[in-house]
Amino acid sequence: MEKMVLKIFQMEIERQCKFAIIAIEQIKTGLSNKDSDLVWYAIQNFLVAVGNISKIFWPINQKYGMRGEKLRKSLGIEDNSPIQPRNFRNHFEHFDERLEKWAESSERHNFVDSSILPPNMIAGIDQKDFLRIFNPTTWTLTFRGDKYELKPIIKTIYELYPKVSTEASKPWWE
Repeated sequence: MEKMVLKIFQMEIERQCKFAIIAIEQIKTGLSNKDSDLVWYAIQNFLVAVGNISKIFWPINQKYGMRGEKLRKSLGIEDNSPIQPRNFRNHFEHFDERLEKWAESSERHNFVDSSILPPNMIAGIDQKDFLRIFNPTTWTLTFRGDKYELKPIIKTIYELYPKVSTEASKPWWE
C-alpha cells in the first residue's frame, strides 16, 4: 500500500475515533440529564463509528485484507482488539431483521426495549425478550441475551486516537 493511501486511511480512522469520542460524551450528557433519546442516539452513533473503524482494520472483502493488516501494524492494533467485533453494530443496523426473529421466536411476546437500567431490575421477562438495554452502571449493552462491554472498547478508542492522530499528521512522503 502506498504511504499516501495509508495516511488517508489513518485520517479516516482518526475521524471515526473523534466521532466515537463525541458519542461517548453525548452518552454521559444524556445520562446526567436523564435524556434517554440522547443516550440511544449517541450509543447508535458510537456503534457506527466503531464499526467503521473495525471495517477499515478488518475489511469484509478479503480482497482488501492486506490493507487491514498494514493499517493494524502501523498503529499497533492486535487481531483480538475489542474494536474488531461488529455484532452489536449489526444488531442496531439490522434491527428490523432482529425484531422479526424475536417475533417468530418469543414465547410470550413480552419485551423490553431501549431501557437504561441494569437488566436485573426488571423481573419476569425472558433474557431473549430484552431488546436494546443499556446498563449505565457497567456501561454494558445487552441485546436478546448477547452482551457487549463498552468500557474496553472506549479504552481502546482513547488509546488509539492519539496514536492515529500522530501518524495521520505526518507527511506521507517521509
